[in-house]
Amino acid sequence: MAMELHPLLEPYYKETDPEIRKNKLDAFSGQSDTPADQYRKSLFECRHVDKKHPERLVDRYLFNLISLAAVFKSPGFFPKFRKREVLSILKGMQIDDRPFSDPLCEEVLYLEYRNAVRRYIDTCDDPSYGRSLLGMKPSDKEGRKQKCCIDVWGFSFGVASLVGLEKEMSILCRAANDEYCALNPEAGSLEAEYKRYT
Repeated sequence: MAMELHPLLEPYYKETDPEIRKNKLDAFSGQSDTPADQYRKSLFECRHVDKKHPERLVDRYLFNLISLAAVFKSPGFFPKFRKREVLSILKGMQIDDRPFSDPLCEEVLYLEYRNAVRRYIDTCDDPSYGRSLLGMKPSDKEGRKQKCCIDVWGFSFGVASLVGLEKEMSILCRAANDEYCALNPEAGSLEAEYKRYT
């Protein structure tokens, strides 16, 4: 279910810098106070606020996506045993079960996931991303694009299939597909692009 976004929220979900996002969310505060708005604020705090140093904003979701990609790349001998680890990461990325009972909260979580995927993809443009030969050989643009696609598929559809959490990860998978395709319009789908590269 796609919700109609308030004009102040559209730039909030396109922005990836935590400080600027905070300013945009603060500007929106007071415009509305629905359960979905409360959930949006909770997600921001969960993702960006460092409880030990509240003045310093972080991005736990970016770290979590990297962790999910690592699970996919190194599943060990018994991948299903990584299920608990993946469930723990997911719990930290959705806080509670509201997205599974309230369609508007589901959409808020989906948009937050899309924003996190966007930030991850932004980091893939850095020349240090995808270095080879023990980090000595810089990657080229096509190599980074290929590795980015494989990583995005890995931390979404790949992990979901690996540990049997397709339902639990469905919102993240949808967000990863939609954001990847929005930033790469030539891609029919994340799945199709992944198959092209592997």
